[in-house]
Amino acid sequence: MYFPLGWPKRVSLALPGESAHIRHICCDAVKILVAAVGSDFLGIWYANPLLPIAYYRRSVESVQQHGGNHLIIWKPDSRQLAVLTDAGSLLLYQLDFDANGSGILMQVDPPALSLKRDSAELFIKENIPRLSLREVRCVTLDAVISTVCCISLSELLLATETCELLRVQWSQLELGAENLQPLAVIKLRDIPFYVQQQQQQPAKYLPAIGNAAFVASLEYSPFIGGCAAVFSDQRAAFLIADHLRFETAHMHGCWVPDVSDASVCSVNHKFRLLAYGQQSSAVAVYAIDDATAGLEYSHRLMLTENVLPGSLGAVNELKWSPDGCVLAVSWANGGLSLWSTFGALLMSTLSWDFGLHVDLLKQNPLQLRRLEWSTEGYQLFMTTREGENNVLQLQFVKSALSMNPCMSAHSHILLQGDDCLYINQGDNLEQTYGNAKCTFPSSSVTSNDDCLELKQTPHTGSILTESKYWTLLQLPLNYAATNWPIRYAAIDAAGLHVAVAGRTGLAHYAMLSKKWKLFGNESQEKDFVVSGGLLWWQGFIVMGCYSLLDRTDELRCYPAECKLDNQFGHKLQVRAPVISLNSYRDQLIVLTADGIVSLFHMHRQSAYIINIECAYELDVKSICIHPACIVSLTVTNLRNELKPQQQQHHQTEAETIVVNVCGRILMIQREEAAQQVPNTLLATCLASCVECFWLSHNLEHCAMRDCLWLFSGAHGMRVWLPILQQRAEQSGAQRLHSFMSKRIMLSFPLKLYPLVILFDNVIVLGVENESTLYTNETNSHFALPFSLMERKSQVYLHKVLRQLIKRNLGYSAWEIAQSCRSLPYFPHALELLLHEVLEEEASSKQPIPDAQLPSILDFIREFPVYLQTIVQCARKTEIALWPYLFSMAGKPKELFHLCLQAEQLETAASYLIIIQNLEPSSVSKQHANMLLDIALNQRKWELAKDLIRFLKAIDPNEIDSPRCSMVLNVKIAPPQPQTQTQVNQNADVFNLVLGPIATRERSYSTTVTSNLPKDNKQQSVAASVERSEAPSGGSSTAPASVVRRKSTKERQQREIFCIDLILQRHARQLLQHHKLLDLGYMCAYLDFHLVNWLTQEATGAAKLDNIAAALQMLHAELQLPSPFPPAAGRDDFAQLRGTHRQTAAAGSSSQTSESGYFSLAAQMESPQLQPCIKEEEELQLSSLPMLKNRSNSQLSFDNFRYRRLYSLPASEDDNSDVLATYLNDKLAIKLRYLLQLFIEANCTDYALMLSILLQDAASISRIVNVVIRSESVGACKRIEAALKQLSQCTFDNGSSLYRGFVMTLQPHIYLLEQYIQSLGETPDHDDGEDSNDLSADAASVLEKDALDGSNNNFVPKSQQLPNGNQRTSEQRLTRHASLESKSKSNGNQANPSSTQSTPTQQTQRRGSREVGRDGCWVM
Repeated sequence: MYFPLGWPKRVSLALPGESAHIRHICCDAVKILVAAVGSDFLGIWYANPLLPIAYYRRSVESVQQHGGNHLIIWKPDSRQLAVLTDAGSLLLYQLDFDANGSGILMQVDPPALSLKRDSAELFIKENIPRLSLREVRCVTLDAVISTVCCISLSELLLATETCELLRVQWSQLELGAENLQPLAVIKLRDIPFYVQQQQQQPAKYLPAIGNAAFVASLEYSPFIGGCAAVFSDQRAAFLIADHLRFETAHMHGCWVPDVSDASVCSVNHKFRLLAYGQQSSAVAVYAIDDATAGLEYSHRLMLTENVLPGSLGAVNELKWSPDGCVLAVSWANGGLSLWSTFGALLMSTLSWDFGLHVDLLKQNPLQLRRLEWSTEGYQLFMTTREGENNVLQLQFVKSALSMNPCMSAHSHILLQGDDCLYINQGDNLEQTYGNAKCTFPSSSVTSNDDCLELKQTPHTGSILTESKYWTLLQLPLNYAATNWPIRYAAIDAAGLHVAVAGRTGLAHYAMLSKKWKLFGNESQEKDFVVSGGLLWWQGFIVMGCYSLLDRTDELRCYPAECKLDNQFGHKLQVRAPVISLNSYRDQLIVLTADGIVSLFHMHRQSAYIINIECAYELDVKSICIHPACIVSLTVTNLRNELKPQQQQHHQTEAETIVVNVCGRILMIQREEAAQQVPNTLLATCLASCVECFWLSHNLEHCAMRDCLWLFSGAHGMRVWLPILQQRAEQSGAQRLHSFMSKRIMLSFPLKLYPLVILFDNVIVLGVENESTLYTNETNSHFALPFSLMERKSQVYLHKVLRQLIKRNLGYSAWEIAQSCRSLPYFPHALELLLHEVLEEEASSKQPIPDAQLPSILDFIREFPVYLQTIVQCARKTEIALWPYLFSMAGKPKELFHLCLQAEQLETAASYLIIIQNLEPSSVSKQHANMLLDIALNQRKWELAKDLIRFLKAIDPNEIDSPRCSMVLNVKIAPPQPQTQTQVNQNADVFNLVLGPIATRERSYSTTVTSNLPKDNKQQSVAASVERSEAPSGGSSTAPASVVRRKSTKERQQREIFCIDLILQRHARQLLQHHKLLDLGYMCAYLDFHLVNWLTQEATGAAKLDNIAAALQMLHAELQLPSPFPPAAGRDDFAQLRGTHRQTAAAGSSSQTSESGYFSLAAQMESPQLQPCIKEEEELQLSSLPMLKNRSNSQLSFDNFRYRRLYSLPASEDDNSDVLATYLNDKLAIKLRYLLQLFIEANCTDYALMLSILLQDAASISRIVNVVIRSESVGACKRIEAALKQLSQCTFDNGSSLYRGFVMTLQPHIYLLEQYIQSLGETPDHDDGEDSNDLSADAASVLEKDALDGSNNNFVPKSQQLPNGNQRTSEQRLTRHASLESKSKSNGNQANPSSTQSTPTQQTQRRGSREVGRDGCWVM
């Protein structure tokens, strides 16, 4: 609840201009004045700003006679103070105020204009009083005074070393020791001491106090009616007086049990707690039992992290904060810690970062001796043990709940400093994730939708769940200058308005306008003091206050929309000072100092007027010692019994009062429905040791509504929730008071201090302290760590579910889980639930009679994330715990198959890790192959990539080795370098996964990792070389058998080869179904060598028998319009084409391919085409019979047969531009990349289809050149047939997308016809050979064509021979000559008259034929 902020500041409290060792610091009752003593002086300082007011220095004789100053005790009215010396004397000082009222500061500007203060911020408006300090008397008794404490406004209690307590008045000290007559002398050795208040056996009050023992530490509290005492023999006691006279006959003592090494004590007045520091570094805290007035053990404070046992030393100081919410503890060996009221650790300096050169166990920089809280607990003064200027001041911020408990109903964390506010608001995340959606699978059978969708605008709780930013609001100087510090702070439910109240008056801030509102009339601001609390209600600020002008206690309401002025405020006078207030809906509950609880009804008449009426009053003095012991209270309709749902909705008036009295939660409710006022005699105690509580009555459709949430410090979190009935038991009024209608109290631990509970998000929000070090310089002001605050959160859903399941309340747990299923971290909560139970039961050394894990698994099985929860929990726990988990959850293989059935492939992949560690590697490999096949079919490329890496990582030596639950390090062989080896192509070896494959050809990976020793590796490489020299086919010359060793390398080769087979099989399926984009994704994600594989499949799966059907399927796969729509749809398609004509016309008339070639589609005006060719080939082309004329460097094709068959007029129904609008840039880039891969792999059929889809005439020209130059008649015929088939389908469907583009391809068809006719004498059985020749030479021809038009001499790798040389034209001419001679001989046999031609004609014919074979191509 308290959190340090910033650096610990070193302050000097010595005399001005001097440096001295400060021995003790003490603040007065109102924490405005600070007194500090050295060995020979006393100084009085003002708290803020920290300025010296008065000093008194003792004489040397006084110091020698009475000893140095040791301890300070203030009189409650701040007019006198006493100083205890080392020699046991008591020095009395008088503090006189200046009657003139002038302050100690004279703020006078210098005469120079440049030095005058123009801003009000440069003036100190605080009127610091002028005080004078004088010594009144020195009191020296016969016995040495050991310690002193103040017990009332006028009395002191002096403890002497003779084991006596003297009760004296302050006025008696002025008379001196000679005339000092104590009011009472209590001889502690004469009073009875009991153990556990066993007065029935008075003989057991022994052992008595030792002869040499005396009271060393003493502190009194009026709320407990006694004193906490520590004796010099380290025994701890509680001294109780029957009345305030403190006489021997009316007093008795109670020994503190289990504390025999006490060192110091401290008392919490508000919660009635006694804390005893021990020599063992622990702090024992006890409460007062109201029934017996004895001690009741509460909790123990002890650091267990970052410390060694006994390294801290004894506890040397305990100090409760002014509001009783925090206990500061320091140790003799150094260190400081802060604990909440009931033992929650808030901060420890032992976890701070002091640098690498500081050993906190040997020499802690914070060797503290004394602690003292300043005004409202915002500063902590700390004195170090040694050195001068030994005072440190640590700044704190605290939660608004410490002073204003009514803020627990809001969902914003509000921290208040002395002059600033820290708000965890989350506006930035609301802007970022304002339109975010979250989905979660639904288990409802009747729901048609598979997901539950959250609201587009996230709830405020969802924003605050993720927000870790602080909004800092600085108090305006005009208000803070005279009203420092902040006492109360409040924020409204929406987080848009903030109100603060200081010493007097109040101010409020609007988040939207970023402006503060103050009282316009400053006198009105000074006329009242806010007390008891501050809250927002429907735009009004409601507060309890005390009017300094009228001297009355009031309730005031100010509207936020108006300016702050009394004329707009509403006043209601109450009978006593307001201690606490809270609101519920339209009701206001107020506790006053006379022990009366009043309930008011608030009615808003307008934006500026509010009406408050008192409903009833209730006397609560019977349930508390004093009204100041009531920590907080609220009013609600929460009851012990559950009411029917209909009555809950119609009920608006609260009927129950919940009160926190000294940490005990009391519920006061009406006895009957007709009773108007609750009866305090029927108060029910629900829990004890409670610091703060929350009510979840604002929830509507949630199973956790009407719950009471309690935080009990070291005892953790508690929730008092109703047990839900099953639907079958909800019928009938007789069921209302059955067992299932009761409530239950559940408890669970928390790792942080809760400040806000987000019930809709089942998350607790809190703050943790962190530190950072900026410098290691010892003399620097920044040598100590800098304290920071970080907002933390914790999910508590799994904690509640576990407690319910443990108590066989599975239905209530299921209802609560169902209401939280839409939360994004619901699967994580189930995982935490399973993890906690598994860790606890599996690691238990004792047998568990009633194991909870089966019930937890049955509960999680009700949700669709069961499989995911099991595997996520298993992967985050130790392998040794897996057998226990899967013995109840099911075998991992069975769960793996369930994941496949549910199509949860990512979850199934996680189970592979489990199977690999619990089963032999062959089993995990088999399941991985199965999952890889499914992942490829479902296009889960990332998952497939991980699976391939998983398969390659399996050690072949462990394929058949069994697994056990223990992980043993058996990898003792040193790692070996990677080698490249050739894998045998014999299909008989690879039958592990895919079965016999002897009749198929497959590619394989040539990169494997060898784990063999060096000698075995060399032998294996030699064996592979020998096998490579043997015939690979089924030749009769091959040896009958080959002796092979199942070495590690061979197994690795086989595993890698099997993976390649799976990928090749899936790639073949994709290619056969024309899913080219999926093939590209597979190549990109899985590092699949697509070009090499396509080269092998060029004559297999990469061949297209029907290009028109394939194009139709490719359009469907790419979600493009049909390329050949039916004739009936011609008008619709023409209309669609007309809508896109204007867009397409804005582009260029020519289409450019990726390689830079220009398409001829737009240049085609008629069936005639004028392609561009090279200048050096013009003479050769002139001899072709198909060329009619020639003009410079352009050729025109003019053939009567061509015109008769394929000549068509240009039509207005050219739809080629429509397709271009559907091919976006990203899709076109992907298709062009695939086109380059298919061309490089010599897959002319798919390359042709992609060129047609892209309408890339240049690519088609390159493909035609490839097939012509390769001299493959079969390939030429296949390309010609494909183009003719496409032309036929295009012309049969007049509205085809490719009609205009296909018209531009007719010259290519004619060119192929001419070439085939020129080789028409070639026998048909050469087609297969020509097809093989195509795959051998096409790459070089293609690359040469791509580079012929430029001067670049770059030669692609695919164009190079194995020896690195390029394919030359002479090599192709050799092939040309053989074909020419063959065709010439065949021609002579067919036409004998050809033999009569002249040699010149034969030469021309030979040359023209060579050019026709080698030079007829279109660019």
